[in-house]
Amino acid sequence: MLEIKHITKKYVTGNFTQVALDDVSVNFRDNEFAAILGPSGSGKTTLLNIIGGLDRYDDGDLVINGVSTKRYKDKDWDAYRNNKIGFIFQAYNLIGHQSVLSNVELALTLSGVSPSERKKRAIEALKKVGLEEHIHKKPNQLSGGQMQRVAIARALINNPDIILADEPTGALDTKTSIQVMDLLEEVAKDKLVIMVTHNP
Repeated sequence: MLEIKHITKKYVTGNFTQVALDDVSVNFRDNEFAAILGPSGSGKTTLLNIIGGLDRYDDGDLVINGVSTKRYKDKDWDAYRNNKIGFIFQAYNLIGHQSVLSNVELALTLSGVSPSERKKRAIEALKKVGLEEHIHKKPNQLSGGQMQRVAIARALINNPDIILADEPTGALDTKTSIQVMDLLEEVAKDKLVIMVTHNP
């Protein structure tokens, strides 16, 4: 499904060149939970951003369902991000003045889905993560674990093939981290989940 072939990525600042990824190759299956483990600054998030189409590689190739992305135009990357990828971030990235329901619906606003269908799908996604009773609350009325589950619901709402999770338990206590990991394992039964973490 997803092949990373000899990917290289460098960042140049003045005279300094930082090599973030140096000839990285890895294949992922359709349904698996893969962890990319490494210390801070080892290129994990850069790799995740390249897989998610948020950043471009310098050399190599990202192959999606047998199709090279070398010739992808901006509209191809937009379609890929909107339809194939769900993102989960360490910082949750929720909008504080909006309800939990609105935060999850937001992921569908660019997809041309009607308001009634958005609401229906958002409620379904929130049920999957066990938050249907909290849909009218604001993010600041939730615990860290609940906020991360809102972020997971938002990532699931488009029914993407791939979920990318950047340190999804980084801000959570051990017990809550285990609950989030269990939820991601459940998601990985029918999706590819790629998580980056520094925590074995």
